Amino acid sequence: MKEVVMALMLWINQNSHYDTMDISIPQVVEMSPEELTDEAYSDAPQMKPENGVDERVWARYNFEDGPYGTIYILGAEYTDGGAAPDEPAYMDPVFQERLLHELIHHVQHKPGAYDSFRCRNFGELDAYKLGGMFLKQRHARDPLPNRQFWSRVYSRG
Repeated sequence: MKEVVMALMLWINQNSHYDTMDISIPQVVEMSPEELTDEAYSDAPQMKPENGVDERVWARYNFEDGPYGTIYILGAEYTDGGAAPDEPAYMDPVFQERLLHELIHHVQHKPGAYDSFRCRNFGELDAYKLGGMFLKQRHARDPLPNRQFWSRVYSRG
């Protein structure tokens, strides 16, 4: 997994204005849908869906966990984005795009990019835009065909 994270950090460096060369990589923890839902609702357990799974939660970045932050992500085996049958599940481009999205937040946090945003949610614009570019470069099906709309919704301050 470390090699995938390093390759995605290099991709961010080459395809955006973010400089990733001196940024330590965060820990990545793959989780089941139930575990990821628990993590996502840890601050508000009363809001967790009754069935214990929020299918809208694919990943989450926490800059306070671990020495370099932690990405909690739905395990690659739960992602069906078109990985070749003879490849490991983490090579799935949709799984990698979800990881990329959270890595962008990691990169935004480390050099203090959030400090220049009027609202922390403004970082979603780049994360969604770059994720779409990543999938397009790999000729992969985008699970968010209305990505532009959602980037605007989630980045509202």
